[in-house]
Amino acid sequence: MQIEERPLSPVLKSELDAHLRDGLRTLGCQSLANEPDQLADRLTEFLVEFEKARSQFKENQIQLLLVQLGAVLAHLFVVKYGWAWTCAKDENEHDFYFIVSRDKKLMLQPWTFLQDCIQQPDCFELVKNIIALPELASQSDEVKNSDLLYQDIGMAFMAMGSLISLSQGVGTVVEDGQYSD
Repeated sequence: MQIEERPLSPVLKSELDAHLRDGLRTLGCQSLANEPDQLADRLTEFLVEFEKARSQFKENQIQLLLVQLGAVLAHLFVVKYGWAWTCAKDENEHDFYFIVSRDKKLMLQPWTFLQDCIQQPDCFELVKNIIALPELASQSDEVKNSDLLYQDIGMAFMAMGSLISLSQGVGTVVEDGQYSD
């Protein structure tokens, strides 16, 4: 897959803004004025409730909801960490949009990550932890010393296996706001 950085087209920007507005409305937020930490809390609270009521949703409703919540998750990364949208084009010329860190070492495709999350028990813990992860990952020697670009933290996070035990450790970071060795 070749990474091609380019600004969002006005049409795509408008679509993402609409999904973000819908996602904020779904979360009960009135505007973008909410602080990132408040938005993160609201997103995880919503996912707790969604997990309880998921069986009442049709698959197309879930997919639409994931797009809206993915736009909110992406917005959190943009505001909280200074990430930006970028595009990857595959060998068939299909575009894939994702958010990428300032140094281009980390990336996340929010909708794909959320789709993977809802397949897991306690998906709200995974989302809470991924919001804290960019800060932790960017401080790790593995990322600092790597020449690789665009490491997908969502895929890495989901591949770690023992997600519930990980949620205990990163949950502490989220609550304290500090990284502890």
